[in-house]
Amino acid sequence: MNSLSFFSYTVFIMFVVLGAYSLKLNIKQALNRAAFYECLELSIWAFAYTFFYTAPDQSSAMFWHRIGFIGGSLFPPFAIYFFMILTKGKSLLKHKWQNAIFWGIPAILLIKNLFGKTTCLALGFTQSTSGLGWTYINRPQNLWTWFYFLVLAAYFTFGFILLYIWQHESDYEIQKRQALFIIFVDAIILIFGSLTDVILPMFNNYLPPLAVISTMLFAAAFARLITQYQLFSFSTMASSDAILETVSDPVILLDEKGMILRYNQATSNLLKYDQQELIGRGLNSLLEAKEYKQESLDLLKANRQFRRRETKLLTANHEMIDAVISASVASDHIDGFMGIVITLHDISNKKRIENEVLETRENYRKFGDELYAIANYDSLTGLANRRAFFLELEKFKKSYLVEKIDFSVIFMDLNDFKSINDQYGHDIGDQVLIQTANRLNTQKSQNELIARMGGDEFTILYQQFDSELDIFKKKQLIKEIFAAPIIINKQQFKFNISVGYALYSQSNMDSDLMIRNADQMMYRDKRK
Repeated sequence: MNSLSFFSYTVFIMFVVLGAYSLKLNIKQALNRAAFYECLELSIWAFAYTFFYTAPDQSSAMFWHRIGFIGGSLFPPFAIYFFMILTKGKSLLKHKWQNAIFWGIPAILLIKNLFGKTTCLALGFTQSTSGLGWTYINRPQNLWTWFYFLVLAAYFTFGFILLYIWQHESDYEIQKRQALFIIFVDAIILIFGSLTDVILPMFNNYLPPLAVISTMLFAAAFARLITQYQLFSFSTMASSDAILETVSDPVILLDEKGMILRYNQATSNLLKYDQQELIGRGLNSLLEAKEYKQESLDLLKANRQFRRRETKLLTANHEMIDAVISASVASDHIDGFMGIVITLHDISNKKRIENEVLETRENYRKFGDELYAIANYDSLTGLANRRAFFLELEKFKKSYLVEKIDFSVIFMDLNDFKSINDQYGHDIGDQVLIQTANRLNTQKSQNELIARMGGDEFTILYQQFDSELDIFKKKQLIKEIFAAPIIINKQQFKFNISVGYALYSQSNMDSDLMIRNADQMMYRDKRK
């Protein structure tokens, strides 16, 4: 094995590894499969030339040269087919006749090189004067050589045009670098290979054909495309843009630091940002609460997802949007972590309706409270009214029947109140009633209900006392708090209050009788 055989075998191993790795990354992806076929053709070429350079005779050299031309003939269409998938130009072969031409021309070259007396590049073979192995014998008059050269030029010119248009129209800087890198490397290999395998053998026999050795540069470049330029992974991610745009809800893709990689048109429409304006910004720049710090992202990556958390989004116009946010970690068994997919759902209308419902409920509650107050409380004094008095009386009666808790009713009436109304007017009379209620409230205990029955008549329902003596003391206390005059507009009004009471237990458990007894006692007090 000479040095060229060693290099050729090294190229063979490189392409076998690259082809297998391409399939391992994603065998279902058309781009990966096309890369495998391209590597397969180049590995066949390199494997055959491992034995070509050191063949024992011209017959063996021709055999390995023909085997090598399987790869040399089919490499151009498979390379361009790879470019077409990469640049989304596969639709250019949508008709059968186009496929027939595209694959038929290389098939003609393959048949010629396998079964013809000579091949496109070799009329015969001789040992190179450099001592590095066999080289071609060829002449400028060999039309098959120029046909093969034109096929190479046509296919790769077409491929380079596809790559140039793709990099010019792509929105991604990494794809622009991919395209230019492929054009640059392939152009160098084609120029060098054409010189050593096509042109030089027509004029001298110093060097063996070296095109297959130059593909080592292609193998190294291809490995760099996969690793540094993310040839397969980014192509897969970029192709998902079309899918993103079909999703009606806003979708955002984040990197592991929470920076925005991509988002769809629905996101732009919702947040009022241009299509590329958010690229490279943090997710927190969109959230009012700024709740997603690195610890939160680490927790998300550990838990893989979270669902339907309510948040507030800030638009480009500094408006606030109510939204539900969900997140999932995208990964696979090959590349591991690929990104964080954020989905947003605008719930502004839902929140508006909820607020309106809550507001309506609150208004109904307030209206209900107002109706209850109107129905149960005196609008002037704020005390319970006649209706509330009798409702509470029924509760006291039930309590007595069940627990034997006695209660009493105290009746009160302001003496000479009519004369105040007649002499000073109803406004002053109302103020007297309000201050009367205030004084009664000052001595109110927890087990009492104070009510205004109407006019200047007031009552107290009194429960949980020890004896009738407590009721009598209550009566005396009421009289004492009205001993002092009522002052209205710096004018003093002095009058007495008449008080009478009765116990339920002493009224034959008859509430009407109890009320009459209390009323009669009050009038007896008034006549004193």
